[in-house]
Amino acid sequence: MIITLFFLGIIGGFLSGLLGLGGAIIMIPLMLFIPKLTGVGELSMKTVSALSMMQVLASASSGMIIHNKNNYIDKNILLSLGIPMGAFSLLFSYLSKFFPNRGIMLCFGIMVLAALIMMFIQTMQPDQERESADGAIYSKKISMVIGIVIGSISGLVGAGGGFILVPAMIIFLKMPVKLTIGTSLAAVFIGALMGAIGKILSMQADFFLAAALIASSVPAAQVGARISKTMSNASLRYFLLAIILISSIQIWSTILRHQ
Repeated sequence: MIITLFFLGIIGGFLSGLLGLGGAIIMIPLMLFIPKLTGVGELSMKTVSALSMMQVLASASSGMIIHNKNNYIDKNILLSLGIPMGAFSLLFSYLSKFFPNRGIMLCFGIMVLAALIMMFIQTMQPDQERESADGAIYSKKISMVIGIVIGSISGLVGAGGGFILVPAMIIFLKMPVKLTIGTSLAAVFIGALMGAIGKILSMQADFFLAAALIASSVPAAQVGARISKTMSNASLRYFLLAIILISSIQIWSTILRHQ
């Protein structure tokens, strides 16, 4: 199990730095399927949720450092969005211990489906190739609502929320893609930090298994963040869409099979 999770951490960490995700969009389906498929054991949704939140915290913090050096983090939007996101992530990550495994999985499936719909909407909009927030619709109310909604759901399912936060920020705040990725990753870090605290306080965290994920995801996130700077906005957007589509198919096939 340890070796399997170590290699899965490389995948999650790389995608975290590359696309501004925590990595949960791909890590949660992988942790549900791969250990069972390879015969090393099976993880419950609650265990996967806690492991995912701790891995997201590590990879988001690693990738965020690079994006900050590249000046792809908007501090004003980060504060108005990240603080409510962190508060509600803490609350619902603690409350998640009272939810059934299937309920958490269903919430994750709905979250992924919503992200997929928003990404399809976003791909129909004109490319935003500017590098700064000039022209962005900076609204504290919109930012706070986004933070509250995504923080609540991400805390419950153990996801950083980056995969739904990125399209939400592009659509509702009109932010350029690369600035969105950097700011999103910083917000994901705040949400994951508080979410991880909630998982630990509710005794859902397995530190031994989490260590394997973190050891590989941190350096992988650094690599992903550096590569992100060299890619075009369009390439990053379509890559994110592909990742969300694949994960949506995987998680909903599991939900429907276990009705």
